[in-house]
This record gives sequence, C-alpha cells and structure tokens, in this order.
Amino acid sequence: MDGGIWVYAEEKDGELPESTLEVIGEGRRLADQGNGERVSVVLLSGRARGLAAIPALFGAHRVLWAEEERFARYMPEVLTGILAGMIGRHDPAIFLFAATDVGKDLAPRVAARVKACLFPNCDRLERSSDELLVHTRLTHGRKVQVTAQCRNSRPQMATIEPGVARKRKVSSPAGMEPSETVEVLPGDYAGDKGERVKVIEFIKADPRTVDIADAERIVAGGKGACEGENFRWISGLADAIGASVGGSRAAVDLGRIHRDRQIGQSGKTVSPKLFISCGISGAPAHVVGMRESGTIIAINSDRHAPMLKLADLAVVGDLREILPALIDRLRPF
Repeated sequence: MDGGIWVYAEEKDGELPESTLEVIGEGRRLADQGNGERVSVVLLSGRARGLAAIPALFGAHRVLWAEEERFARYMPEVLTGILAGMIGRHDPAIFLFAATDVGKDLAPRVAARVKACLFPNCDRLERSSDELLVHTRLTHGRKVQVTAQCRNSRPQMATIEPGVARKRKVSSPAGMEPSETVEVLPGDYAGDKGERVKVIEFIKADPRTVDIADAERIVAGGKGACEGENFRWISGLADAIGASVGGSRAAVDLGRIHRDRQIGQSGKTVSPKLFISCGISGAPAHVVGMRESGTIIAINSDRHAPMLKLADLAVVGDLREILPALIDRLRPF
C-alpha cells in the first residue's frame, strides 16, 4: 500500500492549467505539514508523455501517467473507474482535485464509488495533530466561514477553489528528493468498463449574465464612473475582454447597475483573476468584497484614492479618456 497524498491533474490545450499546479503545490504543503508523505500526481491525457515531468517542478514526488487518444476529451465514467481502481490498489490518505468544471463533476463520482468523504470547494486546507484533513470553505455569499473534518474516511477527498492556493515551484524537482514518472496501463485498474455518458462539449458561460461571484474577470464602476457615458465605456471594456460588469453600492443607488451585481459588504464577494476598478474610491465596505482578486487594476482621477494603493497597477486619469483609448487598443485582439 502506497498511502500518501494524491492529486488529479487536468490537461487543457496541451498544458497543465494553473489550477492543477496550485493543487499540486497545496498537496506538497500538506505533506510537509504531516509526516512527509509522498505526493503522487495522476495524469491521464492525450498529451501526458510531454507533460509528465512538470508536476515534479511544483513538489510532486511521483507522476503516474497514461497517454491515450481517448483521454483528449473528458470521460467521467471511464476516469471514475480508473481513479477508483487506483485508490483501491494504492490506498492514498488524501486525494485532491481542483474545483474546476471537471473536478466538480469527477471528484463526487470517485468519492461515491469508493465511499469516501468529499469536502467540496475548499478555500483552505490544513492537517490536524492526528493527520486528519481540516477543510475551510466560505458560504452564504462568502460571508460565513465553515470548518469541518471527517474522522472515518479514507481517502479524505477535497476539491480546491482555483486561485486560493499558491502555485509553489520548488527550487529543484521534489525539493532535492528523487522524483519519478511511471507510465501506467489504465486497463490494469478495476472499473475501466467503457463509457455510457459522452461529453460532447463545454459551453462557456456568458459573462454578461453569469453570477458576478463566479466571474473570472470583472470590470467594476463606482460613484466616479456614474457621470455621462462612463458606464457605457465600462460595458464596452468588459465586452472587449470577456468580463462581467459589477459595481459599488453607489453605482447601484444611482441606478447604473442592478443590485445583484453589487460588490462589497452589502453585496457579493468576488475573487476573479482580473479586477478592473473604474472610479471606485476603495471604501472598506467595498474592498472587503474584492480584496481576494488576483490582479487588480485601478483607474481613478484622485491620486489619493485608497483603491490605488491596493492595486497591482494604478492609473491616475480621466475615465472618459482612458476607457475609449483602452478599448480601441484591445479591439484588434
């Protein structure tokens, strides 16, 4: 029996996505918190051979990989059978997935097959003194924090929200410890009995209608953007980069956006990869709802606005000049 911490790796467009690298790094962090278990990564992909060495750069000790043409598309029943077979043979203590569309579908299937406890959509994971997984997630519009653990499940399974864990590239593969890549034959694992359900395609959500809390990119306007045509330019910028439109309470009160697009203490909490703030001063009641965003760009005519200090890129200037020019530059792309 192998034990240890296992991670399911996704492949997207010939690469390992950021969400997968984050989960590998989180697996290594949890291993270092415990008794130094090995971190094993499962990579089943149409291009696995060329990607199998990458997980070691982010802390994996071992990669079990298989390259087959059929793995180029998502096959939930086949993958469930293979992963359940691997769990039965190798007995991992912990099995982690990214909380992506694939991970949110696959992890519950595997957990049900092996009768394991699954913690979904985790924002933080820790190890207890007796090596149990302690999971924390935010609920009720990310305003309530819930912490839980399960004492009678092996493996302990969890999906981790993209962006909440850090991608941890080690200075050398597996931190100077030997790493290995092992080609496996999926048919060797019980349960790979073919597929009854075939996934044809994934349809991307429309950023104009998707829940603002789930948006990957957001362009938000505040009181300083409520004059003239500014909100039309905000919508134009959002369309140009495939982003959702949000705003502060002031923008709601002035009728520029609907209340379900409000961000902040009395609105929704968001954590997009990109947040562009337009004319938002940065009051604490607003910042609490977006401070976990990835990259923050703030545009404001007031160089002393608190939002500019929070931003990764601060732009001081007039929205009426900046937004049209920015949209023009983005149009060719």
